[in-house]
Amino acid sequence: MVEETHEHLFPEGVILVARRDAAEGLDLFPEELQAMSRATPARLREFALGRRCAREALARLGGPRVAIPMGRFRDPVWPSGYVGSITHCQGFCAAAVARTQPESGSCAIRGLGLDSEPIASLSAELAGVICTANECEWLATRQGDGIRWDRLFFCAKGSAYKCLFPTTHRFLEFRDLLVRFDPEHSSFDVQLPNLFGSPSHLLGRYKIRDAVLLAGTWMEESAPS
Repeated sequence: MVEETHEHLFPEGVILVARRDAAEGLDLFPEELQAMSRATPARLREFALGRRCAREALARLGGPRVAIPMGRFRDPVWPSGYVGSITHCQGFCAAAVARTQPESGSCAIRGLGLDSEPIASLSAELAGVICTANECEWLATRQGDGIRWDRLFFCAKGSAYKCLFPTTHRFLEFRDLLVRFDPEHSSFDVQLPNLFGSPSHLLGRYKIRDAVLLAGTWMEESAPS
């Protein structure tokens, strides 16, 4: 079953397809199968479902039905003219895709990041690795409001990393990124370290549904000077 509940996670022009159903047949291209030759059956089904979501999103944008192979660092390699991101979590798979040269009225998207996590608290030790001192202070003020903000920090930073990496090819630590949530609007802002060729911050939104946290981050094309 295709889910249509996350359509407002990204700006206009970004297509998001989410699924929970098991893949009926692998429906993979030869190069995709070869890359997953050592995967367990469960991992292979998960991979196939993610690629199915990605190809459905591409099709809705009028894009080609092509292989989406893995790059050197196992990140998806999108067809020319498109950017995207894929996520998997406890039987849930989703993909977000956009054109790099959108139709009139849509912002030009340079990068997309999509991450999903189960609704579960992090250990105090792991939260200390993921969150900065300022973020930990903010977490302390949100105790008891029913939202797993520690896990949401993990999810938001994961989406930001996936958004940045195809452009920067920089490996970052979680605490290199500073996330500020706006709970009223289910959104967040990510302040970035000083990376050559990168913006100073990213915008993101989050959703919480059916025991899954989902965070989406995007990088808009800089206006010409």
